[in-house]
Amino acid sequence: MAYRADALAWLASEYGQALLEAARALPADRLTRLTRLRRIAPSNSIATFAVELLELRARARAKFAGADSMFFTPEGLEQSTGERIAAYRASRFPLDYGVLDACCGIGGDARALGFHHTVLAVDLNPAAALCAKLNMRGDFTARGSVKSLCADVTSLPLQRLYDRGLRSAFFDPSRRGEAADGGRKRLRSAEDYQPPLNWTDLLREHFSSVAVKVSPAIDDDAVRFQDVRVEFISDRGECKEAMLWFGEAAETLELPSNSQEPYFATVLRPDAAPATLGPTRCPEIQVSEIGEYVYEPDPAIIRAHLVPQLAAELGAGWIEPGVPYLTASRAISTPFATAFRVVEWLPYHVKEIQRRLRALGAHLYAVKKRGVALEPAAVQKALAPGGDRELVLILMRRAERVIAILCERIGTFSESANDKHG
Repeated sequence: MAYRADALAWLASEYGQALLEAARALPADRLTRLTRLRRIAPSNSIATFAVELLELRARARAKFAGADSMFFTPEGLEQSTGERIAAYRASRFPLDYGVLDACCGIGGDARALGFHHTVLAVDLNPAAALCAKLNMRGDFTARGSVKSLCADVTSLPLQRLYDRGLRSAFFDPSRRGEAADGGRKRLRSAEDYQPPLNWTDLLREHFSSVAVKVSPAIDDDAVRFQDVRVEFISDRGECKEAMLWFGEAAETLELPSNSQEPYFATVLRPDAAPATLGPTRCPEIQVSEIGEYVYEPDPAIIRAHLVPQLAAELGAGWIEPGVPYLTASRAISTPFATAFRVVEWLPYHVKEIQRRLRALGAHLYAVKKRGVALEPAAVQKALAPGGDRELVLILMRRAERVIAILCERIGTFSESANDKHG
């Protein structure tokens, strides 16, 4: 169902707010809500939009603290940035400059940018542009001014915007396109983005700082711009986004002169400042016997090709070359990996692992795997609990056979090698 700006505008009116409140008081069952709302809504379509908006708000709570008063489209919510990442990204722009938010969607980034900057938020989709405008209302308070505009960003007078104080640009192209069945599909090629990724070159001609949000799964060859910094951002153990930074906004990501690739990984932490690891020349990782500890690198570290740099900091080696589990004889605190204390390891046989769990008085609370054709959920189901002790099972291939590593996740460390990362 295509989202219409006029329906969203009506829901934002006094009458629409009353309808949404009535819908909120109804049972959450979709059919019940629709049936009752159609009796009081001005049209069946308005009733449907109201129910879908409430469902979108419920889904959006994982991303936005104020989701219950915000406006969304399904695609806009799917592509929107969560507040933690948006706030981190906004802090990277020079404070003295206004920002053009090109392809702003429902305005998640515009909200974060507005706490520090004057912002012009632009989107071609009328419903998305209206959402961005509406999402600046309510309990949201911007230190700068935030204006929303429905327009084709590729037709904007970029030099004029720069002359009026918008010296930075944030570009978040749409990664969805029309499917053959009339629906929407994910666009795999960067040049199929809307606008295409190469529009970045024009932005760089007019703005002193440019940031571009792309999929973390994008091909490395697609981001080989001159003077780019490519930052992969992880939040809650998932590599959420990739950012291309240019100009002044890129300068805080220091690229060593001997670096071959401009890749960085940033891990957002709830109780500490973000931690960033960058490219440095380091020795090749050596293969090691499985030591007392195993490290699982954060997905952003793996995607940014920075496992060798992490291994150098940890004094760790491969368990198997190319399989991103590292092993070491000591525990070192790092935001860039999860550490496990090895209890024992053995060839993978379900009956033998079950026997060891009983002997250890343990049960599995997680099963992890790399490079093996086993489903963690099925493995965990096949292994009955053997006691109260909680263990993690890591399955991986080593020397042409599948091995099982029984280990404990550790939360305290004997020493720290990452204070310099914040």
